[in-house]
Amino acid sequence: MATEGLTAWRVYLYAVSFIALIVAIAGSVNLIAVAIEVFVYPAPQPYPVPQYYPDLPGSVAQVVVGLVVWGYHWRLLRKER
Repeated sequence: MATEGLTAWRVYLYAVSFIALIVAIAGSVNLIAVAIEVFVYPAPQPYPVPQYYPDLPGSVAQVVVGLVVWGYHWRLLRKER
């Protein structure tokens, strides 16, 4: 079924792969920002309550979902060839 040229199906696969990769990269950047906040700028010692990082769950979800969606669509593209 590998045809020459750019079909609508292949355009869809490339577009979704690209968007999913961008989502995974954005989540990774947020994870790096949280890691810098945790390890480079630790909380002051007299602060007794543990800090909560509200961006952490969303960032992890972005990375996981972005990589899964990218991997699935990229595999379909590889199979097309």
